Amino acid sequence: MLDLNYDAYVWTRAVHVVAVTAWIGGLIGLSEVFALHAETGDDALWLPRERGLLAKVLIPASGVALATGILLVLNYGELTEGWLHAKIFAVFLLLVDQAVLTRQIPRFASGANIRKPIFFRRLKLFPIALFIGIVALVIVRPF
Repeated sequence: MLDLNYDAYVWTRAVHVVAVTAWIGGLIGLSEVFALHAETGDDALWLPRERGLLAKVLIPASGVALATGILLVLNYGELTEGWLHAKIFAVFLLLVDQAVLTRQIPRFASGANIRKPIFFRRLKLFPIALFIGIVALVIVRPF
């Protein structure tokens, strides 16, 4: 296990919170951009925005969130607690959501999108619900 000093621990935690917030915002934003793309069908307008959001927000934010999260887990030491297992599972679901969204960009680029805008608008509720659950797990630690 790691043994971060107090300053390193609180800075790691702060960076983690900011990165997770950016990651969730990116997932929500990309879902909404996909909905707009599906409505308008304007590839020239939306494809660069989708790729940019993925490359400049989602991938870096998720990478920093995962790296700092791993540091915090290694520093925590209590890997048997149920709330932590539930949080890790919720993070896995966020990664699945990101993978689903990432796979959508080539579909738009090739004209093979079959999803309606409502699908993407509903999909953006998924990371919101997970974020609420993760915050509750971390703060309340119900089990």
